[in-house]
Amino acid sequence: MSTKVVRLDLNYNCEIHNLFRQQRHYIAPYNAESAEHFARRLLAYFTLYELNPTLNQHPNAGKFPDLFLQDAQQHFTLWAAVDPLSDKSMRRALHQADQVIIFLSEQQAIKNNDLQGYTNTDCYHFTDSDLKQLILMLKPHMQLSVWREQDKLSLTDGKMSLDIQLQHCRRH
Repeated sequence: MSTKVVRLDLNYNCEIHNLFRQQRHYIAPYNAESAEHFARRLLAYFTLYELNPTLNQHPNAGKFPDLFLQDAQQHFTLWAAVDPLSDKSMRRALHQADQVIIFLSEQQAIKNNDLQGYTNTDCYHFTDSDLKQLILMLKPHMQLSVWREQDKLSLTDGKMSLDIQLQHCRRH
């Protein structure tokens, strides 16, 4: 991503939770962050949006979450990462948080299907074609409308539309 800050004007609708929000967000891509990685962070944010997660603005290399929720005592109630975590990083996340969610690309999900040994973890993956389509929608000033239905996100920027089925990673 070549921009320092993305201004996101977001219209978010979720019929299940009877939620409608219009908000402006300023999101800073990490230094040298790829468009695909930034797209996964955005999709993770939209997936967890009803919970009001905080987007980490600094690259973390597994030491801190990409998105998180904290309680009043600053304890992590949710730790979300958009890259596979090493065993050490996963143990750290599970020690510090009540729940860990990993958001992966399709290829990463195929290579990293070993989360079954961990409790309080969940994993979603996004298809390569969905990520490529979202990358085409990325701009320094984005105006997106997101409609959430159960495990489906529908996004539009007024020119392009994208329907994303949230897919759990397979566990063996």
